Amino acid sequence: MDKKLRLSIVVCVVISGAILVGCTSARLAAQDVHLIPTPEGAIVVPPCDEPTWVVGEQRVCRFLVTPLPGEKVRTGTITEFVPSERGQRQSHYTVIEDTPNQVLEPGQSIHDIPVRKLYVQDTVTGEQVRLGDDAGDAFFQAMTDQYVIWKYQWNGWAETTTKIGLYAYVLEIGKEIVIARKPDYAPLYPEIDGQWVLYTDAKNNNVYFAKLRVHNLATGEDFQVGSNVSYYGRPSSDYYAITDGKIAWVETEGGWTVRVYDLATRTTRILDVPNTSSPVNLDISNGIVVWFDKFWRGYDLEQDALFTIPTVPPGWENISVQPASPVTVKDNQLYWSLKIGDKVYRFTAQIIRGR
Repeated sequence: MDKKLRLSIVVCVVISGAILVGCTSARLAAQDVHLIPTPEGAIVVPPCDEPTWVVGEQRVCRFLVTPLPGEKVRTGTITEFVPSERGQRQSHYTVIEDTPNQVLEPGQSIHDIPVRKLYVQDTVTGEQVRLGDDAGDAFFQAMTDQYVIWKYQWNGWAETTTKIGLYAYVLEIGKEIVIARKPDYAPLYPEIDGQWVLYTDAKNNNVYFAKLRVHNLATGEDFQVGSNVSYYGRPSSDYYAITDGKIAWVETEGGWTVRVYDLATRTTRILDVPNTSSPVNLDISNGIVVWFDKFWRGYDLEQDALFTIPTVPPGWENISVQPASPVTVKDNQLYWSLKIGDKVYRFTAQIIRGR
């Protein structure tokens, strides 16, 4: 049921752990509102008397926010999203991970622990190629139509010619490319976009922050982008993303800021984001950057415009929900999911630029 309406509502939500609890009254501007039926068995939560956070002009009731007047960019109607397998091309290759039990049994020594094995399999011929050897563990990291990105961790006692580090396997020709390895680097958490691999280098022995580097698989070019990316308590990749030749990341040197590096122009841009606290779960696509910092926010690089991203569908404000996945962006569309009980509900909304 779609209709135009102007109304006052009481907004509430509960999230456990990352789960937020609370409610607030919010005045909605006239807009298209799609009412999604409230799930059966959902738990109703009481309203909160005060906002959980006050971020500048934004009053945040845990998980719920309302876009501020004057925002140049807004999100469209929230609708349920059903992923479709139609049109998805079957990959010519697949990755097989052999992850044995690595717990020591009585009477065993550390030398008896089997290693993690990683194989690339041709889905047409069935042929398998092993990545790594019996002297260390091989970890799958990422895969595209061209590459498998994997990490090798030497076990410390068996002989090997492979060094601890990050590697790319070229699928069509079976070539191995070194991205970064010890002793020069301590690479972690790679992300890939075309020929570019973004990763953190923890060689500085700082348990809280690492350098952010990018490597070109075609040319071998490798250089630093960021100076201090957090990797304490959560994967450092939660603080950066790479898409369409642009890198978005959270830089902590001199205060927490959201920055974008353009690989085409080799320029860095600091986004004008007031009241930044601890941004996380970044994504970038088509000139739009999104992240979570007490609530979901977006930034339009073309318009230099910061905007609010509501994620709770109209009509769900008074029920207990949990975030099931971060907000991601692809072209001009946002995607995320919420959880009620054991069931996950997926949503999408269009990004509307300009008014």
